[in-house]
Amino acid sequence: MALIGRIRKHSGLLIVLIGVAMVGFLFMGNTTKFGCARPGSKSQIFAKIGGEKINKLDFDQKVVESTKRYLQQSKKENLTSEENFQVMTSTWDQFEKDRIMEKEYEELGLAIDHGNASKPSISPEELNDCFFGKYPHPYVVQSFTDPNTGQLNTKGIQNYMDHFDQLTDDQKTEWRQFEQGIKDDRLKTKYNTLIEKGYYLPKAFLQRLADDNNNSAKLLSIGVKYQTISDSAVKVSDEELKKFYEEHKHEYEQEKARDIDYVIFEAVPSKEDMVKITDKVNFTYNELQKADLKDIDNFVKANSDAPYDSSFFSKGKLPVKLDSIMFSSPVGTTVAPYIENNTYNVARLVQIQDRPDSVNASQILIAYKDAPNPTQGITRTKEQAKKTADSICEAAKKDVASFGALAAAKSDFQSAKKDHGDLKWIADGDANYKFFFDSCLNAKVGEIKVIQSALGYHVLYVSGKKELVKKVKVAIVKHDIKPSSETFNKFQLQASEFAGSNRTAEQFTKTVADKGLNKRSAQFVKEMDYTIPGLESARDVIRWAYDEKTEKGMVSEQVFDNSPGKFVVALIVEKREKGVAPFEQVKTYIEPLAKRDKKAEQIIEKVKTASNGTKDIYQVAQKLNVTVDTVGQLTFSAYNFPKYGPEPELVGTIFTLKKNDLSAPIKGKMAIYMVYLQDIVKLQATTNLDMIKMQTMSYFKSRVENDVFKAIKDKTNIVDNRIFYY
Repeated sequence: MALIGRIRKHSGLLIVLIGVAMVGFLFMGNTTKFGCARPGSKSQIFAKIGGEKINKLDFDQKVVESTKRYLQQSKKENLTSEENFQVMTSTWDQFEKDRIMEKEYEELGLAIDHGNASKPSISPEELNDCFFGKYPHPYVVQSFTDPNTGQLNTKGIQNYMDHFDQLTDDQKTEWRQFEQGIKDDRLKTKYNTLIEKGYYLPKAFLQRLADDNNNSAKLLSIGVKYQTISDSAVKVSDEELKKFYEEHKHEYEQEKARDIDYVIFEAVPSKEDMVKITDKVNFTYNELQKADLKDIDNFVKANSDAPYDSSFFSKGKLPVKLDSIMFSSPVGTTVAPYIENNTYNVARLVQIQDRPDSVNASQILIAYKDAPNPTQGITRTKEQAKKTADSICEAAKKDVASFGALAAAKSDFQSAKKDHGDLKWIADGDANYKFFFDSCLNAKVGEIKVIQSALGYHVLYVSGKKELVKKVKVAIVKHDIKPSSETFNKFQLQASEFAGSNRTAEQFTKTVADKGLNKRSAQFVKEMDYTIPGLESARDVIRWAYDEKTEKGMVSEQVFDNSPGKFVVALIVEKREKGVAPFEQVKTYIEPLAKRDKKAEQIIEKVKTASNGTKDIYQVAQKLNVTVDTVGQLTFSAYNFPKYGPEPELVGTIFTLKKNDLSAPIKGKMAIYMVYLQDIVKLQATTNLDMIKMQTMSYFKSRVENDVFKAIKDKTNIVDNRIFYY
């Protein structure tokens, strides 16, 4: 469990949560900007699932919770725009699934309504059984099994529950989420089990399945491939295409999507820009050589386009351009400017140390009420905390083996009751645990001492260190190679002029060809896609493509400023709506298939003519100028036909033929076939019916796990207007 873990940093998380909440508040307004609902439009309804109106504030709260968990699990302080969007999307997927399945559980009587509960649940007795019963829930086993004994620590679970009121708000929230995860999984398991138990395979069917799998066909075959007739030799009329469409339209179900063509005007540095950048980098190089190493962090902060990394690097961890130089040079060595990843780099060797790759430590926190980052519920003063920490330190020094027990009993970290204050191995360079690593660096293995942090006083026990290795600290100043504001504006103007003078699809396409511009295409773009080729973030383009006023053939009036220096002008090539695709949208896909059917008619006539008056497959092959293939073993369960590929219909037809008879022409996906069935033989003398039954049941269970929700969702009326908010 995340809450049974190590010390975490909170300040960055608080900033992100406040930011997410503010964004959610701002997006509640009804304005005409993309990203917000428009007055009078259906998008004023955030979402509906099965007739239930979804409040955006409720969903925003779910996103905040998901963001918090993501930050904790990834050990990050901030998320990128794409990560924020991914968190929102995954939160919606789970939110949608919960709402849909809750109704299923309620209708079947699987869930218990506790009145004030936020969602259907299992009974308290069943939840207790998931923790302490004969068969604990897998989540409980995973989180509370003692790694040393392999046994479930039920006392630890009970102790945690008994002291629930002493937990921090974050820990309480995480515990409730842990419990909810167990409840949700139990309901899902019950539901799936009901469906799985409805599966029954009669013995007669089972025997037939076994026989089909054991029967093997021995045969001779010929195939005349469709490609023997060129596409140009076959003509199909619109009437024929429409007839084909009507016969196969059920195969052209589609989701809502857009096809977009677009041109990117990407600002790149001019020659003049490069001269200025080079001059600036050379000046920085000269100044870096003279800079005081004691003040090097401030120099980097003042001159670099990237933050100063004060970590110590072992051999092989630095960029290739620097590694060998820094490990064979004295402190103060400065490396001349070089380009890497479109960035100029200048580096200077700051320090050389022998350091361990990691240290093993444990700690006991003694918090006090006025600490910079106080622990909730603590009333002791700073002086009292220091006195207590010193006392524990002396006790631990007298009996090192008791440190874990002291941590479980005395530490203000609730997690210590389970992990006994063990910080485990802390890697050199781990930003989250830098305080502890640095505190252990100059200490001896076995040393116990008191240190102070923003949380309070810590009794620190250094229990292990890896061997010392040579490491270096390097100051790297980075200058991004980017266009000047003048160059930037020049490309923006080019994009604006292109958008202003090419208002139709015909003009757009012609100008692209005339000027040799690089036109990009994105097909089947979904409403909640985040990127399209060449654009790391394309939400503004996608929202425009799905706007109610945007029609097929329309060119964007505005220039989309997508990421630094990329200006985009877009054209809507196709608007695809959910349901059966109209004929015009699939005409180009249908044409080769319709031609294949026409080829099939011609080839079938040739095969019939060649086989007229003979049952000898070799004579037919000679007339058609094809070879006879021998297939020694073909089972009914086979999907592919040797030398041709997927031919399930052909395989099925073969097992309906009579022995020692030449078939009529058989239409396949790849060719027109004729088959001479020589024999049907048994592959096995006996068959394990129980094994086949288990295999089919396993397949059915996997279908239940993966396909049931999709089937229910397809039948649920869902209104999803997130595109107007994100």
